[in-house]
Amino acid sequence: MNASLTRACVTLAAFLAAGSIQAKPLQLDAVPAKAVWMMHLDMDAARDSLVMQRAYERAVKMHPHLEKMAQMAAGMLGMDPRKDLHDVTAYGLDTDKRNNAVMVVRAKANREFLEAMVTKAPDHKTMEHRSHTLHAWTQKGWKRGKGGGEPVVAAFHKDDVMVFARTDAQVRAALDVLDGVAPAAAGDGPLAGRVRPGSILVARAAAIDPDTKCPVLKQGRGFRVALGESEGRSFYRAKLDMKSAAAAGEAVAVAKGLAALASLRWGDEAGVAKLVSGLDTQATGETCMIAWDAAAGDVWTVVEKAANEWEKRHRERPRRWGGKDGCPMGECPMDEGNRKPGAAEDGGPLRDDEF
Repeated sequence: MNASLTRACVTLAAFLAAGSIQAKPLQLDAVPAKAVWMMHLDMDAARDSLVMQRAYERAVKMHPHLEKMAQMAAGMLGMDPRKDLHDVTAYGLDTDKRNNAVMVVRAKANREFLEAMVTKAPDHKTMEHRSHTLHAWTQKGWKRGKGGGEPVVAAFHKDDVMVFARTDAQVRAALDVLDGVAPAAAGDGPLAGRVRPGSILVARAAAIDPDTKCPVLKQGRGFRVALGESEGRSFYRAKLDMKSAAAAGEAVAVAKGLAALASLRWGDEAGVAKLVSGLDTQATGETCMIAWDAAAGDVWTVVEKAANEWEKRHRERPRRWGGKDGCPMGECPMDEGNRKPGAAEDGGPLRDDEF
């Protein structure tokens, strides 16, 4: 396993996996009906994950200073992300995620502390929207935009629900959805639908950013992705709505190609081979479905071994992760000249309600 990726994943896990709180899956009451994409990170589900719990323990062992860093972060944020952060939902009414994304954070936060701190921020001012107070300021820590900073607007919807965006209009609209004044994503909407139990990360899109660098998504119209752990099994689900049946077949070929590369790279590792065998793919018309399952204990066995190997080589210069157009293997199977036509089916049809 790539050393840099291993280190990054384990370090992130340190801030995601501490504590133990009953998981509360995604609720679309915060997502407006007109949203074209959304992403949800369920921190409670992450804390319930065996893989994440063990990753946290391992990360602290590898990097003892992480606990002190987490304590410092708690003092600066007015909450301890290891136990107080419940979930984060981001969405947009268009595909411009940099300028038009809205973020809703649910956490046990020290509201009085945070509101007092933000008054000290550059260019701070307040606005009212019904019973809500909006805070606007310039975030100087971001090295872009005029004046070396960028605008931020935030408001508490409730003591444990915060909204962040670039403009006051975006925050006002988000508060309207949370208050029930504006419609939220309905049961039959493009972003609505069943959330798989144990999902840590859920991402859905009914439109694709035309500037995306991912060759697969360039040929897509939308997608639904879920990643998590339930009843002792890790899982990944992806449903891709492609522009053509050929594109759907090519997406399946990419998934199978990456699995084949993993088998070639770590084919002598029984644990890796066992994980790779859990992949199932299918193309039906213009839809590509990818499913992967494995015992969480088996996943952790592989991750722990990779972490042990990284620890032995930690003095070596980390190799750069990423290749052409962001493909992890340097040469993306979807690049021109590397495409594989046709669709593949493994293990019988995948059910649409899996996604």
